[in-house]
Amino acid sequence: MAALNQTQSRRSKFGTIIARYDKQGDLIGWQARYTSPIDSRKVQRQFKPELRAEAQRWLDQEHWLVTMHRKGIETWVHPTEREQIEKRRRIKFGDYVEIWFQNYRLSNGQPIAGSTRRNIRADIGHFLPVFQDKLLKDITPADIKKWLDSPHPEGPWAFHRSCQRLKSIFRSATMEQLDGTAPLREDNPFIFPVPPAPESSREGIPPVTPQELQALYDAMPDYTQLSVLLAALVGGLRWGEVCALRVKDIDLVNRKLNVRHSVNRGPDDLGSMRLSPAKTKSSVRTVPIPDSLVWVIERHLKTFCNLDNPDSQVFVPKRTRVLGPNTLRKQFDKAKEVAGRPDITPHTLRASHATMLMLKGATLREVMEQLGHTSERVAIKHYQRLVAEHRDEMVNLLAADYMRPAQNAEGNPYEDLIKSTEIEMRRLQTFLVKVRHEMSISA
Repeated sequence: MAALNQTQSRRSKFGTIIARYDKQGDLIGWQARYTSPIDSRKVQRQFKPELRAEAQRWLDQEHWLVTMHRKGIETWVHPTEREQIEKRRRIKFGDYVEIWFQNYRLSNGQPIAGSTRRNIRADIGHFLPVFQDKLLKDITPADIKKWLDSPHPEGPWAFHRSCQRLKSIFRSATMEQLDGTAPLREDNPFIFPVPPAPESSREGIPPVTPQELQALYDAMPDYTQLSVLLAALVGGLRWGEVCALRVKDIDLVNRKLNVRHSVNRGPDDLGSMRLSPAKTKSSVRTVPIPDSLVWVIERHLKTFCNLDNPDSQVFVPKRTRVLGPNTLRKQFDKAKEVAGRPDITPHTLRASHATMLMLKGATLREVMEQLGHTSERVAIKHYQRLVAEHRDEMVNLLAADYMRPAQNAEGNPYEDLIKSTEIEMRRLQTFLVKVRHEMSISA
């Protein structure tokens, strides 16, 4: 019995396979081991009693890997690390997408929340059912092509965004992971160009006129009427920024409005509306309040707000603590029908603010600061609308300036009269716009 309790071993040309016994002398397993070619430590693996042949096969395979390492053909990696890599490489696409989503961050490093979180979830939802049960490493360009060529009832915009997300997810899998481990894929199977973004229908929507803005104001509930004026005339406020305004954010003495927050349902997009950080760093801004709006804002604050509490919301909802953008949007959708502008969205008010500021002579930088933008491309493409009447006027003025020398050379006797009349017409036009605006607001 004592002899049976002693460790028995069987050596081969490479490594050792050792029999293991319990206290009763019964065989409980085999231990295969060899010396690491990197640091001379023991590398070992345990096998069940019936797997003696398997232990030898494992040792033979390790022998081959060590030989490749010593010849400089392939770097040897510890079996435990190899198993971890293989386990990670066996991850399903759906599981990896969830990890990617939970670790997604904005360009400023902040976690996503609110509408951004919902939008990314929606983008993922268009391709996740197709790929979620496949192993991440097994998805091929052919699989991607098949999905690209399939019907996409979600529409061209949603399809475009989904392609961007899918390509980004695979690109992330080809990079070193957050825990410092190796990439999960060597290549990105999304080898196709992302379909171009379709033309946005809202970019062709003309700005609201003073009369239409007044009609919108009149059609909104009394406690949110001011919202459309702030979006169109004060900093082009976003709906979330409007809902987040507090009494202390408005300085009527110095004619300033501070944008410091937005509202959403928190990092998990669940629960009630709450004050949250502004959309981006550039969204935090201080914008001027027009003189003609001071009395309108003051009347709203006195009527609907708790002026004794600086943290009181400017727009106090009927049933919840913080007004949500969806509530405001539903009110706006009803008001725009009454105003005769069913084509507009809350974004139109923001774009109207940018467009009309430019027409009044504001620089691009001034407009960007009003809107809280850092990209000239975004400001020009999405927030400046074509006003046909203004374009025609500018073309006529340009042609008149260039044609004037030719007219003078021919001795045009009416040149001085035309010039002085044009100057007076411009002055009167500016005055008329100002008077109409003041009348529409005070009506």
